[in-house]
Amino acid sequence: MPNPTPGTILGAYRVEGTIGSGSMGEVFKGIDTGLNRRVAIKILSEKHRDSPELRARFVREGRAVAAISHPNVVAVFATGQFDERPYIAMEFLDGTDLGSMVEKGGPLDALTAAHVLLDSAQGLNAAAKAGLIHRDVKPSNLVRLTDGKVKVTDFGLAKPVDPGSEPSLTAMGVVVGTPDYIAPEQARGETIDERVDIYALGGTLYFLLTGIPPFRTGKPAEDKYLKVVARHLRNPPPDAMQTNPRTDRELAALAIEMMAKKPDQRPTYDELVERTSNIVARLDPDAVPKMLASRERSRPIPIAEIARQAARAQSLADQDHGSPTVSDGDLQAAVDRAERADRAQASRFPGWLVVFTILCVGLFGTGLAFYLRAPKVAPVVAPAKPSVDAGVVAPASSPDARPVDATIPKNMLLVRKPDGTPRFYVDAQPTQVGTFRETFAKHEQVGKPEDPVVGVTYNVARSYVKTKGGRLLTSDEWTAASVTPGFVVVDGIFEWVDSPDEKKRQVRQHGKTLVRPDKEQPDVTFRMARDP
Repeated sequence: MPNPTPGTILGAYRVEGTIGSGSMGEVFKGIDTGLNRRVAIKILSEKHRDSPELRARFVREGRAVAAISHPNVVAVFATGQFDERPYIAMEFLDGTDLGSMVEKGGPLDALTAAHVLLDSAQGLNAAAKAGLIHRDVKPSNLVRLTDGKVKVTDFGLAKPVDPGSEPSLTAMGVVVGTPDYIAPEQARGETIDERVDIYALGGTLYFLLTGIPPFRTGKPAEDKYLKVVARHLRNPPPDAMQTNPRTDRELAALAIEMMAKKPDQRPTYDELVERTSNIVARLDPDAVPKMLASRERSRPIPIAEIARQAARAQSLADQDHGSPTVSDGDLQAAVDRAERADRAQASRFPGWLVVFTILCVGLFGTGLAFYLRAPKVAPVVAPAKPSVDAGVVAPASSPDARPVDATIPKNMLLVRKPDGTPRFYVDAQPTQVGTFRETFAKHEQVGKPEDPVVGVTYNVARSYVKTKGGRLLTSDEWTAASVTPGFVVVDGIFEWVDSPDEKKRQVRQHGKTLVRPDKEQPDVTFRMARDP
């Protein structure tokens, strides 16, 4: 069967047209018919349909990336099947990949390249913390949105840090990584970690600054695959300043360090983010307040250090061009002012704590006044314990029960805070087979339409609720919701709850909290929560 045409329905999505192709599949643009939002739908290539290993890897890509929640990583909403080929529905990115941007407009200016590096490093760092190595970092897999933010895409060659028994792509005859950005240890087929992505990101930075990939000569006969890979293995990293003299010296030096032959000589993600933040601040002082606001209080940006780096860079520029634009006295004065600002920042009582304290005092005073002025009422007798029939906790009813809010979504309950204000909405009962099939039609589910869904992984459950515009409950929220009248709990079945730690996925059942592997569990279901 050919690829889907415009109008084809894939689960909750309607295909609208074609976008392009990736390393393992074709990409189409579509519409989420339920939420009316644009999505990108990636379908495994026809040529790979008969490969069980690649089919499994394609599905794992969607599930793995769905577990990453970071502004610099493309979001995955759901997985499904078309023509016996798996597909992934993901965030539609309104922007341009960096490869196309440089090919059309030439090398990027230093500030834009630094922002790209900073966003990309933070996105790849989030993937590494989630246990994923991208293995195919290159300009075309970094998309710059219309607002300037950069997102990492196409995890089709991603590999778990601990792959277990999963077969490697190299063992299946599939070339892993792009030769222009492949790390030496990756080219040799050695054991790898996230540092191969740092190497590839360094090569990408070189491309952004110069307009050509590292280790390319421009001569077709000399730029064949094996010859380029051989240069990655033997030749020292190229200096972007030699190719493009207008390149920022510090960015060029950082690219060289990132492309070090030995992995332990490359900067870590934390070092890379810190150093790139300093470069951005030096090139764009107006960005400092924004970065200060985004950092934790315990890790303030060293403003004085930024000033020192600016002074050093200016000095280097003077040596190169012989035309100083700022006097030594002015530079020293700037450093002195920055040092005073650092000391003032360190000694100043945190402003957020002052505001928080004032708000707490105000809320306490308001609550106390309300309590003193409220009319006294007779105590209300607690409703009878909900009855249990066939293992299901039946909704409790009481003539004195709080009236249902008209704004509560259908089939959901409102869980309130202790003061009576709305906290969140939650499904009255676990997700049913019938509604689950409407979204994931190809996912095998046994039972009647009204039965709870079982045998789904944590990532599948999380993808389903995200597709529906909700989220999984946290463990604490599940406890709070379980005492809400109308909350149905199926006896003997656990429920997935939000668990950021990939190795410690949690399930809940009455008063029990257990850690389960992210596998299809025959006794685990899930339900959805929404914020008011």
